[in-house]
Amino acid sequence: MNLEDKKIAILSITNGGREKALEIKNHLKNTDAFFIKKDNDYKNEQIIVVNKSLKEFVSEIFDKYDYLIFIMATGIVVRTIAPLVVSKFSDPAILVMDEKGHNIISLLSGHMGGANEMTLYISNLINSNPVITTATDVNKKSSLDMIAKSLNAHIDNFRDNVLKVNSMIVNNEEVHIYIDGNYKINYQGFTLYDDKTDLDKVKSLVVVTNKKDINKMLNKDIENLNEKIIKVIPKDIVIGIGCKKNTDSDHMKNSLLKFLDEYNIDINGIKEIGSIEIKKGEKAIIDLAKFLDVDFKTFSVDEISKVDYLYEKSQWVKKNVGVYSVSDPVAHLLSEGRVIINKQKYDGITFSIGRIDIWYTL
Repeated sequence: MNLEDKKIAILSITNGGREKALEIKNHLKNTDAFFIKKDNDYKNEQIIVVNKSLKEFVSEIFDKYDYLIFIMATGIVVRTIAPLVVSKFSDPAILVMDEKGHNIISLLSGHMGGANEMTLYISNLINSNPVITTATDVNKKSSLDMIAKSLNAHIDNFRDNVLKVNSMIVNNEEVHIYIDGNYKINYQGFTLYDDKTDLDKVKSLVVVTNKKDINKMLNKDIENLNEKIIKVIPKDIVIGIGCKKNTDSDHMKNSLLKFLDEYNIDINGIKEIGSIEIKKGEKAIIDLAKFLDVDFKTFSVDEISKVDYLYEKSQWVKKNVGVYSVSDPVAHLLSEGRVIINKQKYDGITFSIGRIDIWYTL
């Protein structure tokens, strides 16, 4: 389980719970353990003593951690977090366990927050009984939100589509899925769509792809299915960019849109853009990153020089910026060598596309 960028809080209110919190903390990174008890003089550098009420303290930290692990009775937790709960799509993962560690419960945000996965992870660490109640999991079926989360994917009308598809899955209604490319997806509970599928019998079709026009991809007239199609767009596209100084922002944006259209790339599949370090203040690229709502990463001349020999060379570019090319090697660095579309020119701008290695299995 990847917890590198996740913040975890363990909360206890009894001496036994405090000791169990310390045990779990020793297994996890980026973890704060809190012992919540008023007028308490307990001291231990591994645990933070909180002289406040549980309700007051939890309201302060509720949105500051990715995971909240409560070592106490479930009823106490429910009453404490009830006023703070907003949505399964934004709330932190809430786990509850008894102070002996016999049972650990995934209470809130099982899928999107990762509570189910964390419950299983901790249960293996301390040999406890995991309690998971989400319908897809107990029926050993996949779910649309877990597929999307694990692929870092975009879905239009996310909430409505997730509720619709997951409801169909748990009620044993047929949901077809088409997987474009090499995404290793757990699609238990879904029916794989292929050339033999009778289109008239398709009630709902989940299409996993980063392509814009899926008609070209499926090689079928699916116009009648459009209202039944839910696109899951993995964010696995990275774009290397080179441009002249003071390039117009509208020209940059319109050129990219043209580029994506020509190569049938869905704009929602873009994860990151990049360029050479000298362009870190280039307004057109900064504005493009804001428009796309993605990170803009730059690379030094030394970093680019290590791979620019692999691509088409320009003496003019070498003379002006110190490397033989920009967009291709930047796409190479962003994607760890997986460049899928080499440099394309658009009146003073160059774009190259890389695809990061993203996959998911259970």
